[in-house]
Amino acid sequence: MTLRVAVAGATGYAGGEALRLIAGHPGLAVSALCAGTTRGPIEDYQPHLRSLAGLHVQETNPETLADADIAILGLPHGASAAVSAQIAELNPDCLIVDLGADHRLISAEDWEAYYGTQAAEPWTYGMPELIRHTGPTQRELLAAATHIAAPGCNASAVTFASQPAIAAGLADGTGIVAALAVGYSGAGKALKPHLLASEALGSAVAYGVGGTHRHIPEIAQNLQAAGATTRSLSFTPVLVPMSRGIHATVSLPVSAGTTQEQVWEAYLAAYANEPFISVTSAQPATASVVGANGVLVSPVLDRDGERITVTCVIDNLGKGTAGAAIQSINLALGIPETTGLTMNGVAP
Repeated sequence: MTLRVAVAGATGYAGGEALRLIAGHPGLAVSALCAGTTRGPIEDYQPHLRSLAGLHVQETNPETLADADIAILGLPHGASAAVSAQIAELNPDCLIVDLGADHRLISAEDWEAYYGTQAAEPWTYGMPELIRHTGPTQRELLAAATHIAAPGCNASAVTFASQPAIAAGLADGTGIVAALAVGYSGAGKALKPHLLASEALGSAVAYGVGGTHRHIPEIAQNLQAAGATTRSLSFTPVLVPMSRGIHATVSLPVSAGTTQEQVWEAYLAAYANEPFISVTSAQPATASVVGANGVLVSPVLDRDGERITVTCVIDNLGKGTAGAAIQSINLALGIPETTGLTMNGVAP
């Protein structure tokens, strides 16, 4: 049986990637395309999605979205909560997936501190690989989910890089330093001067510095789930001139006497059965994961033995957003989580 999927925010980058993955999924079909202000044929906005040519983008309407089996919301932060509530009222059986941040955070205080608005209800977090040191696994939670909050792209990369060390007791979450090189699609499609090619090409610029980036509480929440006993994170993303991809370099203090063998074994054990995560001794490149749902992680003990440096690459639109959403949808539907997804990138 093919399930109908309606996508809001269909003309944006995250919505477009969700559409690309749905188009290649054997059990899903696009039933409606919605956007805030743009209208017309989808090929005017997503010309690479040739199999969807002829479908028209319409106003974001809860009735239209609720008519589908699955509603994917790629809306600006703060916009999803009201729309999703109306969808749920109109169609309680609709599986709703939010690509935005509205329902990721458990702590209302964290949301209000970083987003400045009233917090919405937290939903099941759409990261199947999240390590939970107590209670059910994240996959078990997703298997029973009717409302899913897709993870943030930067938060995903830092979580994948850090959680095995914390779960193994090699690190406790103190003094983590993360620096990320992020492709410009992570900044969205809005026309802003600093996103123009003349400004971006040949340049790099940090943003969300000084502990202000909104993914910080999400990262902390994930690492606490893995067993972190403290919350100490310096996180700085840097926009670099590539269209998509994230390269995260994460440094974590480790217990005295930690060996490279222990580090390696911790990461191999954590990700041994993960279909989309590979632990590698070679330094990973973003080009290897573009267009894929894959994650490459490389943990190295620093020479002084006091820290590990972990590099991690993902596609911010793929595994960092839409790929995680489709993987979570698969689990909620009770089908193999790899359905419609690939580990293979499109490099060069």
